[in-house]
Amino acid sequence: MKTASRPNSTKLLIGAIAASAVGAFVVACGGGGSDEPINVTSGTVFKNATVINTRDGSLQSGVTVVVDGGKIRTITARFINPIGTAVAIDATGKFIVPGFMDMHTHYYDSPVGEQAAAGALLIANGITAIREMRGSAEIVQSAKQLNADSAAGRVDAPEILIIPGEIIGLNAVPASQSAAAAIQEVQKQKAYGAGYIKTVRANRDATLAFLAEAKNQGLHVAGHLSQSVSAKESSDLGWRAVEHLGAGLSILLDCSSNEDALRAGVVAGTTSTIAARQPILDTYSDSKCQALAQTFAKNGTWHVPTLIRLRTGSLATDDTLYRTDPNLVYVSKATRAAWEGAAVAYGQANDAASAARLRTYYDKLQTLPKLLKANGVKMLAGSDTSVIATWVIPGFSLHQEFKLLAASGLKPLEILQMTTINVAEFFSRESTMGTVEEGKNADLVLLDANPLADIANLDKISAVVLKGKYFSKAALDKMKSDVATMFANQPLESASLAVANTHVD
Repeated sequence: MKTASRPNSTKLLIGAIAASAVGAFVVACGGGGSDEPINVTSGTVFKNATVINTRDGSLQSGVTVVVDGGKIRTITARFINPIGTAVAIDATGKFIVPGFMDMHTHYYDSPVGEQAAAGALLIANGITAIREMRGSAEIVQSAKQLNADSAAGRVDAPEILIIPGEIIGLNAVPASQSAAAAIQEVQKQKAYGAGYIKTVRANRDATLAFLAEAKNQGLHVAGHLSQSVSAKESSDLGWRAVEHLGAGLSILLDCSSNEDALRAGVVAGTTSTIAARQPILDTYSDSKCQALAQTFAKNGTWHVPTLIRLRTGSLATDDTLYRTDPNLVYVSKATRAAWEGAAVAYGQANDAASAARLRTYYDKLQTLPKLLKANGVKMLAGSDTSVIATWVIPGFSLHQEFKLLAASGLKPLEILQMTTINVAEFFSRESTMGTVEEGKNADLVLLDANPLADIANLDKISAVVLKGKYFSKAALDKMKSDVATMFANQPLESASLAVANTHVD
């Protein structure tokens, strides 16, 4: 879905000055003194804004931000005259932050006909870049083409920062691989352009092999930790990013004083993951968890908590917040039916006692981001949005994640950093993204209130700038309404209900 918008702001044309400034970007008037006005002949000019420094949370108020050609060209307190084709936007009372980046998405899980709709919802929620978690040789090429089309202005889509190959542990690449097969798989994925190695489950031999071979190939490993390899050992061997706080039994297993016996039982299959949860909670050791977090920090092992996905998974039927979410209008009928089916199945599989244990386990998981942060572990914000991740709606789910991270004890600045400057550091792209500074990419969000005062203010989006293109509030609202209308008019085909009811990656 190609979307377009231009602000309905008045273009200021100053006759004689404009004639002398044709073809120029920024032209100082008069003698060029520091208090002289500046003429800007093209781009978009945000006047009287407040820029938030994502490094330290400091505010730069009363400035004008000029974007043109996909870059932030000028940030100044001097008076700006927009002339020529330049467009002026009154940003009084607005706070400018970098575009949000969702660091765990499954854009390519969506049917081809719904991918553009998912992209539109991401943009409408201020998301200008994503880290994709579903891949294959074909998807890698599709992502490259989408990025090229977006960069050329042929479509509007968030940048796909990185994409894996086939996920190790799913059907195409089984978890029960030999070490030799795991090495061969990593080499194959490197050859067709995968950006990293993704795993959701693997045996010990395969895990150790793909960790070593990924390093040899200049790739990194991210995904679910293997139950057969401890979190500490995985970190020591170079695991780059842990998703969902480890997934499965999570890193809480590593925080148990009875870790070895519990792990052995789970790996051997004599103890189910369901049965192991309560013993893990009963033997939780804060000192072990603190030491593990310090290992992550020392080794540079990042975490993407995705609390929203963990919560929807644990409270699929217990919390009407999801089943009655008004934003479900932005989800296809087939997906909504599949999600409801998954929730019903969840309710049938878990009696009241089981559901209570799942809630208790999630409550403990929610304490971990604060513990990780306190010990210097770097984290990224991600939602796990996917048509097969129950109740996780594209775009909106990242904002739910922000609130859950705040409820876990993180400060608003820390959460903002997880979706902006931390991403730049993770990808070694500090020179182009993560902060609002001259020369950096013009991927921005204008907010109606200060998000450092209340994390809920990250929801109050006034406008979005994607690759320098301005989307007004009205344009963003239309993007959302177009998606809602498309799905409202979409017939419910029984064949489409084959969408999987569960999601493990």
